Amino acid sequence: MTNAAPNTDYKGELVKLDAVEQALAGLREQYGTVPNVQTKEGYALCKKGIKELTTYRTSTEKLRKEITKPHRDFIERVNGYGKDLVEKLQAIEQPLKDAKQHEDERAEREKQQRIAKLRERINVEIWSFLDTAEGLDSTGLAELHDAAVNIDTDGYFDVTSEAEDAKAEVLKRISEQHGQTLEKERLAAEQAEVEAERRRLREEGERREAERKELEELRRFKAEQEAKRNPPPTPAPQPSPEPEPLPAAASYSKATAPTLAPKPETITISRGEYEQLLADQAKLRALEAMGVDNWSGYDSAMQQLAA
Repeated sequence: MTNAAPNTDYKGELVKLDAVEQALAGLREQYGTVPNVQTKEGYALCKKGIKELTTYRTSTEKLRKEITKPHRDFIERVNGYGKDLVEKLQAIEQPLKDAKQHEDERAEREKQQRIAKLRERINVEIWSFLDTAEGLDSTGLAELHDAAVNIDTDGYFDVTSEAEDAKAEVLKRISEQHGQTLEKERLAAEQAEVEAERRRLREEGERREAERKELEELRRFKAEQEAKRNPPPTPAPQPSPEPEPLPAAASYSKATAPTLAPKPETITISRGEYEQLLADQAKLRALEAMGVDNWSGYDSAMQQLAA
């Protein structure tokens, strides 16, 4: 088999095709417009044109094949020869490619394992800050934010950008949580102040109510003591008048009826109130026995009682 290209005079063979091209202008002028085939002359011209153009077309196709045959044979030889060489080259190349692919796959597996470990470090060393932030107060969150700022991302190699993104996201979330916690603590402090004021007012009211009741009790006690020290004078007994003879029944009237002494004024209370008065009296007597008149505030209470 020779690999030399065929020695062909292309210029001379193209001359044969040039002749067809030269005839093409006349054929286009003669048959370029389709005649009216419904007329006898037009039909004949159409038939003649088909025959002549078919002759030119088939002869041109035959000429093309004759001219290109040596080249097609050469191309076929080149294709076969080249294919054989490619197969032999592939036989040498393929083992090298297989070895390289095996090594690349091994290196990629190691890289992915290394990246997986680095990502696990990101979870443990960076993302875990978010777990720590749960439940912290504003002070703890501020300290945690300062610690997150100092996270070193230089040792993450293949995933350094992921570590930097994780750090930025952690700082953002902790900062947002810190602001929310500050607001909650502020509201809680305000609520605590409101509750403390309510409790103070309630205790103040209870204290005043207790003082009022104690004052009333002291007033009752004072009244009882005053009554004991200054009992109302007992009226002297009046001598009984000499009995007069009873008038006749016809002359008896209210004017002649004897005058009776007035009964003491009384009020009606329930047994419960009566028992409470007795209990209060006993309590006040006990206070007096223990020197309540020497206690702080006693004089002020008496002044209010007398007011």
